[in-house]
Amino acid sequence: MTKVVLLQETDQALLDQYLELCYYAFDRASNAGRREKLLVLASHSHVFVLLDDTGQVKSGLIVTNLPVNWHGRELLMGAVGYVATYPEFGGQGAISQLMQAAFAQMAVDGVYLSYLAPFSFRFYRRFGYEQVFDQVKYQLAAADFPRLTKNQSGSVMRARFADHLREMAQIYQANMQSQHGGVTRPDWWQHYRFSKHQRLELALSYDEADELDGYLLYEREPGTEFQVVELMTTTTAAQSRLETFIGKHISAYQRFTYVSGNQSLRNDWLPEAYQVQTTIQPYMMAAVADWPALLAQWHFTADLPAAVTLAISDDFYPQNAGVWELTVTNGQGQLRPSSTEKVDLRIDTRQLTKVVLGYRTFQELQQSGVDFQASTEVLTRLQACLNYVDKPMLWDYF
Repeated sequence: MTKVVLLQETDQALLDQYLELCYYAFDRASNAGRREKLLVLASHSHVFVLLDDTGQVKSGLIVTNLPVNWHGRELLMGAVGYVATYPEFGGQGAISQLMQAAFAQMAVDGVYLSYLAPFSFRFYRRFGYEQVFDQVKYQLAAADFPRLTKNQSGSVMRARFADHLREMAQIYQANMQSQHGGVTRPDWWQHYRFSKHQRLELALSYDEADELDGYLLYEREPGTEFQVVELMTTTTAAQSRLETFIGKHISAYQRFTYVSGNQSLRNDWLPEAYQVQTTIQPYMMAAVADWPALLAQWHFTADLPAAVTLAISDDFYPQNAGVWELTVTNGQGQLRPSSTEKVDLRIDTRQLTKVVLGYRTFQELQQSGVDFQASTEVLTRLQACLNYVDKPMLWDYF
């Protein structure tokens, strides 16, 4: 008989089995460097494994609790990663058992949201996850790189990113692009995240007072491609300095690329938009692990003039399902169980997640044919509370 186990520090043998499973499932070589990084991640996470009737690990996943910033408010998020099952054990409900254990742990930890990178969007929708994060990839030929105005003040210096992780985190957290669902990077995560990429290079921007005001992370493919990995600044001058630094590489590379977590298109920033190839690509999913707790901490853009009754369906996590009364007063939301028979909005948890997190509006859901029930007047009132300038942005990977 199978059982799910939350690994403790003393379960080293089972952890070793899980690491071997990860190497196999993700087709990665087992080596000391990869093992060390996985052990660092495991030490800051909950590791769940599923054992067969002989006590051997057949499936597992990691849940890492990380703070995220939503419109200036910090919430705890459970990042699900390294979901793995041996092929001969697939199709037996292992992932469902593991996800149930993970969500139960999130309830204990006070986690309101969960993110994951899906191998299949359809597969993870069964657990309440929905697509809310996209990326935009920009590609520009070196010959088309625009001529930029020369900077008159400040400077750009190259540096080792491992020496500037804390300063980078401060710049990142001050940038508005990190405040639409981005991870508020703790020291250990900042080090872990960037230490996995040995080819990363760093350029720092300093203002005329020699104060750090931006950074550029990049990689170079010899002779072919200059890849912007992350560009974060606190001033327009810093943005200009770092763009000028990028442009100084046009003679050495055929093209420049940038995969951005900002879903708002920036083609019009170039003098000739036809010259940039722009691709929108799906990125990550999110699920709400606790609707009442999330909405009590959420940033609403307007108050509700009257309470709205929601009937939320959730086939995987029954704690979210039911009839609820939502009030928003003085920017403070409250979701309480309701026994009323009059329901203003009937909606699935996944679709509600897309609207609350700002990925889609109710009108966009209607246009796409999503099945939910509500009057136009109710949707108008609710949407007024959830009008965000920018869509969700995520710059990290789990």
